[in-house]
Amino acid sequence: MGFIELPIALRYRSDSNNFPKDFLIPVLRESKIYKRAVGYFSTSALIELSYGLFDFAQQGGRIQLICSPNLAEDDIDAIRFGYKTREAAMLEALEISLTAPVNAFEEERLNLVATLIANGSLEIKLAFMEDDTYRNMYHEKIAVFIDEIGNRISYTGSANASANAYCDNFESLYVFCDWKDETNREYVNISESDFDCMWRDETNKIKIIPFPNVIIERLSKFRRDSVDYQTDVKQFCEDEFVKKDIIFRIPEEVSLRKIQKKAVDNWLAKGCKGIFSMCTGSGKSYTALACMVALARKNREQLAVFIVCPQIHLVGQWEEDAKNWSPKPIIAHSQSKNRHWKEDLIRAYKQFRNHGESFVCITTNDTFSGETIQQIVRRLKEEQNVLIVIDEAHNFGAKNLASCLPYNIKNRIALSATIERYRDRKGTQALVEYFGEKCIEYDVKQAIDDGALTRYRYFPIPIYLEADELYEYQILTEKLKKFIIEENGKLKISKDGELLLFKRSRVLAGARNKPERLISLMEKYKKEGHILVYCGATSMEDEETGELGRQIDEVTTKIRKELHMTAQRFTAEEDLKERERIKNLFNDGLIQAVTAIKCLDEGVNIPSIRTAFIMASTRNPREFIQRRGRLLRRSPNKDYAEIYDFVTLPRELACVSPLDYDKDRNIIIGEMARIHEFGKLSDNPAQAEGMINQIMRAYDVYLDIEEEMQQMEEEYDE
Repeated sequence: MGFIELPIALRYRSDSNNFPKDFLIPVLRESKIYKRAVGYFSTSALIELSYGLFDFAQQGGRIQLICSPNLAEDDIDAIRFGYKTREAAMLEALEISLTAPVNAFEEERLNLVATLIANGSLEIKLAFMEDDTYRNMYHEKIAVFIDEIGNRISYTGSANASANAYCDNFESLYVFCDWKDETNREYVNISESDFDCMWRDETNKIKIIPFPNVIIERLSKFRRDSVDYQTDVKQFCEDEFVKKDIIFRIPEEVSLRKIQKKAVDNWLAKGCKGIFSMCTGSGKSYTALACMVALARKNREQLAVFIVCPQIHLVGQWEEDAKNWSPKPIIAHSQSKNRHWKEDLIRAYKQFRNHGESFVCITTNDTFSGETIQQIVRRLKEEQNVLIVIDEAHNFGAKNLASCLPYNIKNRIALSATIERYRDRKGTQALVEYFGEKCIEYDVKQAIDDGALTRYRYFPIPIYLEADELYEYQILTEKLKKFIIEENGKLKISKDGELLLFKRSRVLAGARNKPERLISLMEKYKKEGHILVYCGATSMEDEETGELGRQIDEVTTKIRKELHMTAQRFTAEEDLKERERIKNLFNDGLIQAVTAIKCLDEGVNIPSIRTAFIMASTRNPREFIQRRGRLLRRSPNKDYAEIYDFVTLPRELACVSPLDYDKDRNIIIGEMARIHEFGKLSDNPAQAEGMINQIMRAYDVYLDIEEEMQQMEEEYDE
């Protein structure tokens, strides 16, 4: 058709026009040559440059782009005083300006740009001022379009080629068409001549250099095997500048269970607020993502989502889980691979605010409570379609985090196996007031019966304290009596006594007999893999040197030397990349055993674990129930799991006197409660029941373990 038949206006202004839709896209569809000079180079500029280019590219169009790096003040000073070369500063500025795409459309547009560069259809050159101050910059804007019969269009105005300029700022542009009259033709001639002179590096005061290969290589990483030439059609409706493509979806490979569908329905019925009390490993994340999709359907695919979790490695798991459910998430935390996540998030927020473009942000508690995200969430309006999902939401009962909960976001999901906070009734109540009622309760028994979690066998392994260890435990217990206080009619340990509690728990966790017993149990598994050894955060005396060392280090060494197994520590000392490498090797069977300290408490997802040796004891029902859930995650070729639980007892049962009960009660009650809880849902409950009966016979006591368990839960929930 060419330019002549297009309805081109003299002026385009933000109050009455949408420049990309009304002008840029239709003109580029008819162009064969596009010459563009802009003030600044950025990923945003490349994305906006691509509007209308899909038809243009299919027709063999060619683009010449001149741009300038945006040098910061400190870069300019560094050049001036000789700390940096101009070339190095420019390269650094260009690298900073390249940010990750925030959704599938941006990914496809950068794919097109990278493809055009690779096949020679897009050439880029850099412009900078040749002066002595380095503070002046090339800031001119030129655009010339040429169709297949030689008709030309140019425009003048304030807009850079950037998302902010085209979509957020208030701009006005005047358009000139060379076929209309002599004035128009003269203006187009001047624009094209100015551009061509610069392109040939023939303009005074301006130096033109080739675009750096290193940046071209970075851009090439966005290239895929093919280009979706329907992207413009998919992204923009005929009558509105909005997306018509479905970007939130339940992936084909995901099949929600009835309980998950019920949770979604209940959440929608409760006004899109609620708590999902679902046991660890039962599919909480998929349930929350299904709610996200349902909410997006209600709101014409316009939705902003914040997913918040306590640790960085959980962000990675959410990123993996959310794959194919939504726009590519912005990963926001201190160790994010996207070092420009702040800029990307701000841009995504602006696009959402102004044009309803959806985005998903996955972040940590710390980053969410930081100023960057808090500034964004505070600016969101209650009527906007925003969803906040808090994983392990019980953490947000703490005052410092509770103050960051955004009341202007009306759609809320709390995920937690147990929302109740340990010894913090007020914090628990605050969470309920913010998130609303429970939408679903789904415990371990239900999950096992439904096949959401794998079946398991449970083996309690008695470990006895040596005399000096028992003495230390009893001394700490006596000291703790001074810190017993009464609160709400119940006895509890004061805050000042909690350090003693911690020291006492370490005595149990670090019982000297545990490593040798572990090695004897692992002997029959030394040809197998997918083994977890869960250690205590405690120190032990080295048998050879007499020096104190960490239990995990001693255990790892013993497994390697005495069993000749491949074993690897999995702790906070290993960075995220190393952790991921270990997980992959472990899943592939190349590492037989991993030794860890906190992974079962931090929510690390290693579903391939088939055999677990739990050396670290805990009295907190929330903790040991969560640990079990993470061991029971489904995995290919995992028909069942085996759990060896090191039960720490004060003394040999044959040596127990009924008089010892009062002294030993704190230990044995906690251990029996865990044995009971783990054993009752196992495939071999008789083994746990037998152990409990042995302990009670030795002490000549008969207890209702269910009642004791309930009391413990109440104690730890206060």
